[in-house]
Amino acid sequence: MGGILTTPMIHSLLQSLGLDDKEISVFLLVTKIGSARASVLAYQSGLPRTTVQNVLLRLEKKSLINKIIEENTYIYSAISPENLSRVVEMQKQEHNAKYDKLLTDIESAMPELKGLISRNKNLPKVKFYKGREAVEKVLFDTLDSTTELKDFANVDAMFQHAQDINDAYVNEREKSKITKRSLLLDTPFAREIYESGTYSPRSHKGYKWIESSAYPFSIETNIYDGKVSYITYVEDEFIGVIIENQYIYEMHDSMWNLIWDLLP
Repeated sequence: MGGILTTPMIHSLLQSLGLDDKEISVFLLVTKIGSARASVLAYQSGLPRTTVQNVLLRLEKKSLINKIIEENTYIYSAISPENLSRVVEMQKQEHNAKYDKLLTDIESAMPELKGLISRNKNLPKVKFYKGREAVEKVLFDTLDSTTELKDFANVDAMFQHAQDINDAYVNEREKSKITKRSLLLDTPFAREIYESGTYSPRSHKGYKWIESSAYPFSIETNIYDGKVSYITYVEDEFIGVIIENQYIYEMHDSMWNLIWDLLP
């Protein structure tokens, strides 16, 4: 494409005014010639005439060129370089007016926007994780709890597949003021761990046993602080889910309490 060679500074300046490469080329060409018909500008720039006419129309809308009629033909001329600052000021005022209107529109729409939020405030917030990250994310989320932790746990599966993550988690829980009670799948290994009295002695405040042959499961469930979380302790298929909803939390909490009260 033909046109006027210019310095990077001038090119960057005109880009900042919102001009693309074709608009820059035509604008500089008009500036150099002084005034010209679209056909002359098309010839000199190497651009198709229809393209130049469209570019001239855009430049006119941006107040960067002037147009007059001579002998039924449009003659185009560029504004004086001294007037570029005025164009910038006009753009600034237009943008300010645009954002002033946007702020006004936001204020007007605020009641409706807040209404949408209030109608959906009881929808559960759900976070989903996969891989070993799932174990860490779900366990460590409980460290921010303001309530006692209650869980269903398969100790054998947890120690087999994620003992390192659980050890780090328990270490942090022992430093906190959080307490925990558990409903545990009854196995010889689990009894050895818990009945030794050395596992999480500070934060763990009680446990009861669920018969493993009658009620087997490999998922850990934590109930705490308006949330319910799940971890699947299955090798290469770790899945973690955290659900935050008061109604779901209350239902799980009640079921946990019922089982706790019924067990010896």
